[in-house]
Amino acid sequence: MRRRTILAAGGVVVGSVTAGLASRLPTAHRSLSAARRPGDAGEASTNAEPLLPGTDHETTLYEIDAPRDGPTAMVFGGVHGDERSGIVVARQVAEWRPDAGTLVVVPETNRVAVENGEREGVDGDLNRHFPADREPLTDLARGIWDAVERYDPDVVLDLHRSLGIRGLHREFVGQAVYHSPDARGEELAAALDDAVPWYLPFHRFAASETNLSGPLLFQKAARELGASAYLFETTEFLLDREARVELTRLAAAHVLDMHGLLDAEGER
Repeated sequence: MRRRTILAAGGVVVGSVTAGLASRLPTAHRSLSAARRPGDAGEASTNAEPLLPGTDHETTLYEIDAPRDGPTAMVFGGVHGDERSGIVVARQVAEWRPDAGTLVVVPETNRVAVENGEREGVDGDLNRHFPADREPLTDLARGIWDAVERYDPDVVLDLHRSLGIRGLHREFVGQAVYHSPDARGEELAAALDDAVPWYLPFHRFAASETNLSGPLLFQKAARELGASAYLFETTEFLLDREARVELTRLAAAHVLDMHGLLDAEGER
């Protein structure tokens, strides 16, 4: 947590409270370090392709193949166009180098909404367009889902941002990890709490197992493809943009580490 984040939290400045955490290198930070360094087995290869080419929704999908076999993970940013931390981090993830498997990233899933800086696109809230037992509701949702089915991922991570904190602010869902029954949401939340200082106790992460009958993209991936699926939510409440980006980046790295795409052993 950087100093200006501390200032954003009401002017509270706490000397060296993070020194002990930094010295023992939290688990999520080791994962992030592994995501940025080339693996011992060689360089990953990257391919970029357009999704929904020639349409208003055209956006870029990045496929990064590691030199070793392993699981496939898909990471989405920009399902809601005004949630910038997820977009920024997904763009960075597209430049990471997994040690094993295939990493697929769509940084600007709802590109029109991203360009307009709005939560919803021309057809409304994209993350309500993936109902159970039916085709996705719009051309954009169908195009995204076609890519998901094509890759048949083992892991799906959808990056979001809320305005408040789950359990503290009514109607808001921030500082939470929503996950499918077989995913490791509790472990992810615990790892992220290493980065949350003691003077922000309400910002500790909560893990919540999702009801798979819902119309969200990560729910459909878990329900119909059996993926271990996560929806990550940080918050704007008392966190500046850089703090939100850092927490989101740590979440992405740790999910990839937990599911075998990164080898953080070398960072210990």
